[in-house]
Amino acid sequence: MKLLPVAVALLFPFLISAQNGNEQDVEQGRALFRSNCAFCHGLTAGGGRGPSLISAKLVRSSTDEDIKKIIRTGVPGTSMPSFDNIEKDDLDKLVRYIRHLGGSNVISAPVSGDPVAGKTVYARNGCGGCHRVGDEGSNFGPELTRIGAGRAPEYIHQSIVDPSADIPAEYEGVTVVTKEGKKITGVRINEDTFTVQLRLGNDKFALFDKSNVKEVIYPKQSLMPAYKTLPAKELQNLLAYLDKLRGQETSGADATKAKGIK
Repeated sequence: MKLLPVAVALLFPFLISAQNGNEQDVEQGRALFRSNCAFCHGLTAGGGRGPSLISAKLVRSSTDEDIKKIIRTGVPGTSMPSFDNIEKDDLDKLVRYIRHLGGSNVISAPVSGDPVAGKTVYARNGCGGCHRVGDEGSNFGPELTRIGAGRAPEYIHQSIVDPSADIPAEYEGVTVVTKEGKKITGVRINEDTFTVQLRLGNDKFALFDKSNVKEVIYPKQSLMPAYKTLPAKELQNLLAYLDKLRGQETSGADATKAKGIK
C-alpha cells in the first residue's frame, strides 16, 4: 500500500500529458469547426441554417463513427454537404470538439418576452399560412415545430427581420411567367433543363414545361416578407414564442398516441 503514492507520482506526468493532448485536440477541433461548420451551425454551434449541436440528440445518442459518417457523406435532401476530403486526424479532432460541445452542459438563457403574447403575434401576422407547428399550418415554408431547439435566437431574429440574408436552397423561390404574362411564384421543388416544378402557397404543386412559358425568373429575395416594422415588443414576444417551440407540439398519429387514443 505504501507503494501507491509512488505509482501515482510516476503516472502523474502521463496523466497531465494526456489531458493537455485532449485539450489541444479540442482547440484544434474548434478551429476546424469554425472554418468548416460555423457558417451553418453558428460560431458557437448554437444553430443557424443548420441545427444546434449543443443540445442535439445526434451528439448524445450516436457513436463517433456515426458522426464521422455524417460529416464525410453529408445528409441527402438537406443543406448538409459532404466533407469527404477531410484528413482522418482532423476528422477525429472535429468529432472530439463536437463531443465536447454535447457534454459541456451549456444551457442558453431563455429569450425574454411573453411567449403567449408571441403566439398571438404569430397568428395575427398569418405565419401559419406558410409555416407548420405540430399539425397546424402549411408546408410552404420551413417547419417550426422544433425551431427553438435547433436554431439560435439571433438566427431566428434575423430570419424574421431580414429573411433574404440567408435563404436555404430548399426554399429558394422561382417565378414562372406564362406566355400570357401571368406570374406564378413558388418554392422550387425540382428543376432540369426542360421543366421546373414549384410548390405553391396553397400547398399544391405545379409543373411547367420551359418551352411553353415566356420566362423563368430566379429572384434573390426570400419569399418570406421582412417584418422590419414589427413593433419591438411584439417582435420580442414572437421570438420568445418561437424559442419555446422545442418539439412539444405533436402531430398526426403521434398526437393521437400521446392522448392514449387508439
